[in-house]
Amino acid sequence: MKVILKGILTPEDAQLAVDHGADAIVVSNHGGRQLDCAPSTLEVLPGIAAAVGGKIPIIFDGGVTRGSDIFKALGLGADFVLVGRPAVWGLSYDGQHGVKTVIDILERELSRTMALAGVARIQDITKSSLGVSGHFGISRL
Repeated sequence: MKVILKGILTPEDAQLAVDHGADAIVVSNHGGRQLDCAPSTLEVLPGIAAAVGGKIPIIFDGGVTRGSDIFKALGLGADFVLVGRPAVWGLSYDGQHGVKTVIDILERELSRTMALAGVARIQDITKSSLGVSGHFGISRL
């Protein structure tokens, strides 16, 4: 059985997950619903990626609504990116076809962001592909 821990928000918890044999982690603040002042997942991702050091996959969750959000998460160390609310919006609008439409839009936006950033392949998206602002630790393109 694979063990994936969700709700990781600190480098220390990420290191504990690695040390105790987790197969992967999900960087998630559970949609920000658990604690009003929880940090954004994008804000904590670089520190967590540094702590994990590529030992296990990092799955990113939280606030992804555009292809550029996926680009940022990958650039800051995520191996996979989850998309929740946009898929639900597509589902409520037009069922399975609506979800497919949302995923197609995200894919086109990611492709466009990659082209504008001069990145040809997903695996070539790195932190150097981003202009990282020191203000509040938020990553901006």
